[in-house]
Amino acid sequence: MKLILEEALREKAIRVDLAWTLFFEKPTIPEGHGGRLIPFTNWLWDELGKKAGNLNRNSINELTLTIPSISEQGMDFLLRLASFWSNEIYLKKDGVLSENLWRKPVINVFDDSKLDGSERSLTRKREGYYTRFLMPLLGPGRTAFRVEVIENGESSARLHSHSEVDEYYLILEGSGTLRFNDKEIAVHRGDLIGKPTGPDDASQLIADQGELLRILDMEVWHDRPDNSKDLIHNPDFNEIFMRGRGWGALVPADALLNPSDFGQYYNESYKRTKDGGWVPSKARGHKKIRTSPSNSKGSEK
Repeated sequence: MKLILEEALREKAIRVDLAWTLFFEKPTIPEGHGGRLIPFTNWLWDELGKKAGNLNRNSINELTLTIPSISEQGMDFLLRLASFWSNEIYLKKDGVLSENLWRKPVINVFDDSKLDGSERSLTRKREGYYTRFLMPLLGPGRTAFRVEVIENGESSARLHSHSEVDEYYLILEGSGTLRFNDKEIAVHRGDLIGKPTGPDDASQLIADQGELLRILDMEVWHDRPDNSKDLIHNPDFNEIFMRGRGWGALVPADALLNPSDFGQYYNESYKRTKDGGWVPSKARGHKKIRTSPSNSKGSEK
């Protein structure tokens, strides 16, 4: 199958131009992280499947993608995605086809000096920390990979656990310390670390051995990331971060009721406080008011 990217509108073309405006608003891709890249990629992947067919042997001979006027980085990004679907990718302008612009599905996790436009756009730097977000340059799905370079004395993230993500780390260069729940473990080049969802395991990688620590952080979501809801627990801060479609909040971990506590007092009226406690309340529909100070951080009012 031959894929043609063209700014002119053609019958039965995939309207990437409209979707681009909807997802990004600007002619270039967002810098630093996945952001809207992941849902846009999933949309385009699904549209290509509908139009071209999900099996190569059943694909149509030619398909046009109507594209907007976009930056070099944006074009590199589209070419990478299209290259998963066809070995022949062309840009058409004024009736003239370019050479084959197919892109290889390869990213080097060691070399930061030879990046194409889309790779450069997905890098982010802050004090003590450098990251390259690799998705969706490697295609869509249930994964989120990033290369992280951590300066001595810094960490890649808080001590944290996930409710909806299996997370793995590969130490590419350097050495440091892995905090895993209440344990501290020395890690070195070649170590592969596992943190699957399940028993609320929390981890943190710290560069504390006098050298840079370079890691490959790999997240495997149970569903596509933009369809998922994930609870991230930060034990050091006693906070829970909720992220996903339809919600986004940061709350004290103590604000969550134990399930058995919730069941015991479900039919009683009370009101939760910001510090995780409760106070009696006369909510409608509840004859009984919770007044016992047991397990309470609040006070009766």
